[in-house]
Amino acid sequence: MSGAASAYRRLWRHRWVPSLLLVGVCARVPLQAYTFAVLLLTAERTGSYAVAGVVTAAGGVAYAAGVPVHGRLVDRFGQTWSLTIATGVNAAAFTGLLVTAYREPATGALAAWSAAVGLSLPPVAAAARALWSQVIADEGTRRTALAVDAMVLDVALIAGPLLVSAVSAVAGPGWAVGGCAVILLGGTLWFSSLPPSRSWTPARRAGGLAGPLRSMGIVVLLTVTVLAGALLGILRVAFVEFAGKTADPAAGGLALAAFGAGSLIGGLVYGARPWRPDASVRMRIILAGYAGGVALLAVAPNVPVLVTLSVPAGFFLAPLVICTFELTGRCAPEGTLTEAFAWGITATFAGSALGNLVAAALVDAGTGTTLMFVAAAGFAALAAVIAALGTKLLTTEPPSAVTDQPSERGS
Repeated sequence: MSGAASAYRRLWRHRWVPSLLLVGVCARVPLQAYTFAVLLLTAERTGSYAVAGVVTAAGGVAYAAGVPVHGRLVDRFGQTWSLTIATGVNAAAFTGLLVTAYREPATGALAAWSAAVGLSLPPVAAAARALWSQVIADEGTRRTALAVDAMVLDVALIAGPLLVSAVSAVAGPGWAVGGCAVILLGGTLWFSSLPPSRSWTPARRAGGLAGPLRSMGIVVLLTVTVLAGALLGILRVAFVEFAGKTADPAAGGLALAAFGAGSLIGGLVYGARPWRPDASVRMRIILAGYAGGVALLAVAPNVPVLVTLSVPAGFFLAPLVICTFELTGRCAPEGTLTEAFAWGITATFAGSALGNLVAAALVDAGTGTTLMFVAAAGFAALAAVIAALGTKLLTTEPPSAVTDQPSERGS
């Protein structure tokens, strides 16, 4: 435990780490909260959850499609101007969405503005991950930073919806949407004004038109990310379905929270100690453990046991995310690192949608939650196989561009 505390103390002593982590919270909590806020606002103004689902889906699809484009722009023109312009457009899109919701809440118009919001969301998370190698030279300390980065995302996933619920109950969902827009604007501008972000210098691209997708290592990582996202997509449905059959469907949120708590614990443990095996080897071990932990959920007889088993099942999520971040930094061709991280976000969204579809099909077929948990574990097992088959690709450095400019990956 003292070794873990020492690792996090070393990280905190780096000059820009506290600012980058704090700004990460300011920029990411509203990013995770705004979809829920838009859902509540649309349902209130139209009186239809079906319309609300269409509007929020439009934003999610647009975000997944747009974030790699933003990542490429950051890699091409640097962080400061790319993020500043994106957040200005995003603020205008949020304004259009709010005005439309309160004046003429037609489905098509709301969906169009929601898509504009999603398409213009600035890629702060991808940009921040690209900065860690510049701010922190030591690999072990950088791994700890990536662990904290992953845990900030876990906190955002939990805190964002809770804050939206509180603001909506007190002042209405319109204020929640507006609050998300203002905090996201301020957090992004703050991030882009920090000296590490302003001084970040893009390297000359080595990925060509395909960008990071030219690297087969990145393709392997994106495939693993899609499968891991599918696992989560199934679990979100399975937890609610299981709780609905034995208790209150809302109790499924307890299992999801326990899963998130397990992920936080796993991230703390993983990020605080050195590891001898290469990250490519660690990834397949983590995925194997992930598959086993999720498979155990199938034996839960009731909600209390399901909640208990969800903690060790979630333990492997954050280590997998951190390991993926490490390998992305290694496999991305020069000048494409931000875009590579952005593609990871798109892969997560795509995988989650795939998992939702699989879960919905299993529910319609009346197979029960046991098979849903087994299917989720199967996605992790398949990801472990793909990671093992792609080990050589994950341990090979991509070709670098011939350039006198410093690489954003650092030493």
